[in-house]
This record gives sequence, structure tokens and C-alpha cells, in this order.
Amino acid sequence: MKMKCEVIRDLFPSYIDGLTSEESNELIEEHLEECRECREYLASMKEEIVEENQPVKNKKAVQPFRKLRQKTRRKILLAAGGAVLICGLILGGGLLYYSRTWTANSEDVKMTIETWDGIASIRFSPEKKNSRLYAETGEDNTITIVEGKLAPFTKAYNANAYWSCTFIDEDTVMGLDGQNMDFSEDQVLTIKYKDRTETISLADLAREALENPPAQSDEVKMTWAKEDNGTVTLGFFPEILGVSLKVEDAGEDQILIRQYYDSQGGTEENGAFYTVDFIDENTIRLSDGTERKLSQDDVLTIEYEDKTEEISFSDLWEGSLPGDAQEG
Repeated sequence: MKMKCEVIRDLFPSYIDGLTSEESNELIEEHLEECRECREYLASMKEEIVEENQPVKNKKAVQPFRKLRQKTRRKILLAAGGAVLICGLILGGGLLYYSRTWTANSEDVKMTIETWDGIASIRFSPEKKNSRLYAETGEDNTITIVEGKLAPFTKAYNANAYWSCTFIDEDTVMGLDGQNMDFSEDQVLTIKYKDRTETISLADLAREALENPPAQSDEVKMTWAKEDNGTVTLGFFPEILGVSLKVEDAGEDQILIRQYYDSQGGTEENGAFYTVDFIDENTIRLSDGTERKLSQDDVLTIEYEDKTEEISFSDLWEGSLPGDAQEG
């Protein structure tokens, strides 16, 4: 190969790309007219360049579809991001809505006081649907009733608010730290609503809590027994465990059935009894030993928490008792 061919072939890449000068082009073309080998070499180079550029042309043909996919991907990402943002805003708004509270109006709250075994408990129930209440404790025996929205799927019993305390005696209350604190007759529990303030005497609460309540009639089983000497005994037995009963004299021919929560025995062991000493069906012997004639209108009155029962003395003599009473 001549030296001139090597020089000419070195110029072919620039010649093909159109980067050579006019003088160089004339020199190359004059050489190509005379040299068959260089013409074939140039043709071979052009074929290789065409083959190498073919994928590039295909890439250019596919490029619009790639751009379309990129745009679609961006749209999907934007839509997903927007959905996440909207869900976050809805969730955040819901949490903010259901966590918001305000001081309740008294007309929207029903207050119930329950006392037993030295404990006084006050329940605050919402009068409006989908509302919940809180009792926020402050200083100087003050509580504020706060209202909020009841979140969906929340159980209904969570809507009530409670306040309670334990009285040791009529002058002493147990604090939250377990320490006993004395209080005076004029001290009160202050309940704050948005529209008004209500006070409850702590002394009155203590007296109610320390006084054992009368028994419910459906929680007492009454029995009857009669001895050969004419003595009739009425037995009163609790239907629930942990309760004992006591019969209290509430006046002439009148008794009150009271319950206590400090019992550890069974229902049969915690019963109470009341006796009527009959001399005959028309005469009874009183506790002082004197006798008393009975009339058709004389009855024994039995008081419960929820109702009062009257049993005639003639029915007592015969054992004809009301309801589920049975012979013991």
C-alpha cells in the first residue's frame, strides 16, 4: 500500500462526516478515481457506519413511546401522591375533629348519683347522640364536664364520664393517694358546665354513701315457717353473693329490708329474720309481752328499695304469701 493511500484513508472518517476542507476533498476524490482499493475501503467504511447507525435510528423511532411511558409514569406517581395526600388530609381532619372538646351545657348532660358501701359515684351521660363526656378534675373539689364527638365504631359505654370517692366516715374521705382527708360540713363538690355551676354537699354525699341502701325486691327471696306454738318466722335471703340482709323496725307493723356489702358468707348464711308470735289467728304477743287483738285491716308492711308489700296477718297465719315466697 502506498503511503498516500494510508494518508487518504486516515482522512476517510472526517470525509464521511463532512469535516474535511474543499482542498482535502479534491485530493481525496482525485485519489479515489485512481485507486480501486481505496474506493472499496471507503465503501466498506460507509457500510459499517450505516450498520452502526441503524440502532440509533431505531432508538429515535422508539423514543416517542419512551417519552409516553415516562409521562404515564409521572401521571401515575402524581395521582398516587395526590391520593396519599388527600387520605392524609382526611385522616388528619378526622382526628382533629374527633379530638376537639368543649365545656358541655348542663341541658346536654344527665347526672346520676349512686352510693354504696361508703362509695359515692357520679355518672355523667350525654343526652345527645354521638357525644362523649369527660370529667376533668380541678382544685378545691372542682370538676368540669367536657364534651366531645364520639368517634365511629366506639362502644357506647365509652360515652359516659365518672367521678367517685370513698368516705371513711361522715367527716373523712380517702384521697387519690390513699391518704385520709378530713372535710367540714360546708365543703362542697363543684360541678362546672358551660352555662352554669352546680354544687353538691360532701357531707350529704358521705351520709348517703355510708348508709346501706334498702334491698331490691327481686334480689331477695322470702320464706315462711310456722312452729307448733304459733310463732311465724319470715326469712329474707339475698339472691346475690357478697350481700347480707338486715330487717329493721320501721314503725308499727312495718319493717325495712336493708342490704350490706361487707358479707363474706353464702346467701343462706346472710339472711335476716322477722318473727310474729301468734297466740291464735286473731291475737299476737308483742315484744313487751302484752297481747294484741287483730282486725281484718291489720297488715304487715315490708319495704324494699323499689316497692312496698303488704301482707295481712290472717295470710301470715295461714302462710298465704305474695309472689315467689315459699315455705321454709
